[in-house]
Amino acid sequence: MTVRVFASTAVPETWTVSTGGCAAGDSAGCSDSRGGLFSPNASTTWDHIDKFALGVELNLRNYSSNQDYGEYGFDILALGYQGSGSPSVNHSVIAGIETDDFYVGNIGLSPQPINFTTVDNPPPSLLSQLKSTGQIPSLSYGYSAGAPYRLKKVLGSLTLGGYDTSRFTPPNTLNFTFADDISRDLVVGLQAVEFNGPESAGRNLLPEGILAFIDSTIPHIWLPLDACQAFERAFGLIYDNATDLYLVNSTLHDRLKGQNASVSFILGNAIQGGETVNITFPYASFDLQVSSPIVSQPTRYFPLRRAENDTQYTLGRTFLQESYLTVDYERSKFSVSQAAFVDDTTSNLVAILSPDNTSTTTTASKRDSGRMSTGALAGAIVGVIMFCLLVIGAVSLLLWRRRRMRKDKEVSMQQANKEAENNRSGSGSIPIGELNVEFGDGRYRPPEVEGSPGLSGRLAEAEGNHGVTEVEGTKAGVEMEGSGGIAEMEGKGKVQELDAVHVYELPAEDVDSRVARSESGQERIERARLAGLRSKRHQQVKDEAMEKKI
Repeated sequence: MTVRVFASTAVPETWTVSTGGCAAGDSAGCSDSRGGLFSPNASTTWDHIDKFALGVELNLRNYSSNQDYGEYGFDILALGYQGSGSPSVNHSVIAGIETDDFYVGNIGLSPQPINFTTVDNPPPSLLSQLKSTGQIPSLSYGYSAGAPYRLKKVLGSLTLGGYDTSRFTPPNTLNFTFADDISRDLVVGLQAVEFNGPESAGRNLLPEGILAFIDSTIPHIWLPLDACQAFERAFGLIYDNATDLYLVNSTLHDRLKGQNASVSFILGNAIQGGETVNITFPYASFDLQVSSPIVSQPTRYFPLRRAENDTQYTLGRTFLQESYLTVDYERSKFSVSQAAFVDDTTSNLVAILSPDNTSTTTTASKRDSGRMSTGALAGAIVGVIMFCLLVIGAVSLLLWRRRRMRKDKEVSMQQANKEAENNRSGSGSIPIGELNVEFGDGRYRPPEVEGSPGLSGRLAEAEGNHGVTEVEGTKAGVEMEGSGGIAEMEGKGKVQELDAVHVYELPAEDVDSRVARSESGQERIERARLAGLRSKRHQQVKDEAMEKKI
């Protein structure tokens, strides 16, 4: 079965929309608009677990008010097209969902184990399975949602086991530490939000610094009420109580386009002081559309939401249009950089090695060849029994390969090592490559993200008139697509390799004293597993007590 999904930085398992996600009264294009439907009963290897709550972003309105469940089970999960030789994992956790709150499924990027009250040992996450089977070098990834309003509709990018230096603007030496709450770990200090318009420059729209959680599972940006009101004054926004959104009429839209203001999010490890990084957003990144069932006709809106308390401060996929997120779970560090949009560029993939690995990270650049390069895969997820096309066009999986190369490949390996030594010492080598992916047409509805003009039907979470930020385009991608259906922006220009040690590699010797005193990524994961077991045992004790009482 073929399904298309988003990338979720908050969940460890894979979600797919099940056959119940499209009812008899829905449009004929419902299945395609939701990324395709997964039918567990049609899979001969499906191993059903039980029905459980999804348990994601329950602190946010629209998600906490509904009881969102998934039918969980195990199945075979693979990356890439069937028959492409894509890596796969057996017994991977998959949830079939029907809720409209998450209109398209997700591939989980969190490495935390998955706790079930009916399963003795918490199953590992997809990321952990890929590492344990030797298919990626570490529990890490690089991700950007893409920007359909840039160039020729720039596609999003997901790299597992490393990152792509061509997708962000170097240098950025700021590394963020993880928050203690493993369910909200990617937390940054939002110190200021500066508005820059034709008549106003550097005006701060954030009265005081806040801690905000980065979560690509949802589309919007949730800020304090006083910050939202400052946005209202700066952009002339009007809050619509019926939809809980900032709807934008054609008059306001034309004015905002002409104004062409920008907003800069200033991030630090804390809410004030220390090193910072600026992420700048043009108005086009906020020029989205919402459609049925939230409104009867496609309507532009500004993807800003009013948070009621500090547990709701969240930076969703809209934020990741103009930023590139690199996460290294094994060192409990992550980085946020300004996304780069360069026409005719070349991907430059860099692997992040596990701290206990003594090899040296190497890089590989890729030009479009229309085929998969040795040692890496890109594109989509779920194969054999099920096939999930992953996040828009460019999804790269850095594969770890042990030195069991045939003699005829040793020469090329030595040459790669030699080139790597020009930049860094060491002789380790990790082959890297990508696979172009082309998708068919698809349309999405809220609450996800969408965009190109002239598309009918329902859209998914935050739509933009230029093309889908994480979902569609003239040929529907998953999260974002381009008119040509090409997996990633290719080009002839060579991308300069960025020194991984100072930016994203985060080797052990670069970990500062704060991290040295804190637990490691593996310890965090083990703590989560034990916490899950304690929680499960607590539930069992409660159930036993209830039975005795009855």
